[in-house]
Amino acid sequence: MKLPYTEVEFDAKGGYVDPEQIDEAEKLLDDKRPTDVIVVAHGWNNTAGQARELYERLVDSIVAVRPRVPGAASRRLAVVGVLWPSIQWAPVENDGAGAGIGDELAALEAEIAERVDDAGTRERLLALAPRLDTSSEAQEEFVALLRTTLPQASEGEDGGGFEALTKAPAAEVMAAARGGGALEGAPAAAGGAASLDPAGLEPLPAGGGAGFFDSIVGAARNLVNVATYYTMKERAGTVGTKGIADLLDRLHAHSGDTRLHLVGHSFGGRAMTAATVATSAPVSSLSLLQAAYSHFGMAEGWDGARKNGLFVTAPGKVHGPIIITHTRNDKAVGIAYPIASRLARQIGVGLGDENDPYGGIGRNGALKTPGGAAGKLLDVGGTYAFAEHDVWSLDADAFITGHGDVTGRQVGYAVLSAVTST
Repeated sequence: MKLPYTEVEFDAKGGYVDPEQIDEAEKLLDDKRPTDVIVVAHGWNNTAGQARELYERLVDSIVAVRPRVPGAASRRLAVVGVLWPSIQWAPVENDGAGAGIGDELAALEAEIAERVDDAGTRERLLALAPRLDTSSEAQEEFVALLRTTLPQASEGEDGGGFEALTKAPAAEVMAAARGGGALEGAPAAAGGAASLDPAGLEPLPAGGGAGFFDSIVGAARNLVNVATYYTMKERAGTVGTKGIADLLDRLHAHSGDTRLHLVGHSFGGRAMTAATVATSAPVSSLSLLQAAYSHFGMAEGWDGARKNGLFVTAPGKVHGPIIITHTRNDKAVGIAYPIASRLARQIGVGLGDENDPYGGIGRNGALKTPGGAAGKLLDVGGTYAFAEHDVWSLDADAFITGHGDVTGRQVGYAVLSAVTST
């Protein structure tokens, strides 16, 4: 690591895995006396090594562009890496039409084996998988078992349909996962991310047609992703609210003059936004890199009336800018996120874009958000006009090619520009 670095690991409930890591973080502050500490959280990775690799690549880019960022030379930087037990999301970019049923079944079985924690549930799902194409009873049991892996509740702008997902008849849930129906009580409409072939982004013909979502096994894979989504959503919020927020409080109490800057990728963006709302420590900047939560997460009156986003207070709590990279190239947030939401509530509306009520912030930026501004992710050397309490949605189509592509020099330049703006 090219900057002073330490890490703190949390469990799924936001508790410290090793409390001595707090002492190590405080020692880093004492030894290096940084002016600015960057606290960074990964998203859906399944190993600590993947997270560390992400952090190292991002830090490499920050160091490389440092001479080009005004005021950066006078800052003493240190990094605290957050580790938390996230779950690997299925690789949406690799899904699509053309896969044989045997290939799809093998992929489903691999994803169940990797991402279902409870051994008994995992074995029962694996036993059901080969029968899904021929047995409605197997489909019903599969849906019922997946429901046991879900959290008890899901709050937020996209949480209204969670109850429908947990209570609708299994046949309706499976039909929705295939792109061919809507859950009872949810308005139906034509088109939309739930009726897309994720490989080619082409709408399926009315009433069906060839594509990933026409396969029962493919629908089952999608439902496994939905269960992963809701588990990750709850866990990221818990880790941010109970774990990272406490870490920030402690760092600030130990070294009150050190500015704290938060960076979160994917569901790590949700964790960092939750921490921003919960902490009593001042946050100097917040960088959300392809964050996985609703584009109304920081909104006021997102429903056209009185409903505010779950994180509506975040902009007022960040002294400097909040920057958000977003791109249509992100299939994980741009497609899987609205599919996950619509399977629970509203099938086939929009394309995951800004007109989609269940769109993601990593796809569209922050909508209906106080202090919100639209911009572009700039090349190294560009000029950002960041100011206090700004929320900048940076169109990253030109530089970010997919969900995990968040460590390039343009991203490092934007993050460091946010850091030095305060």
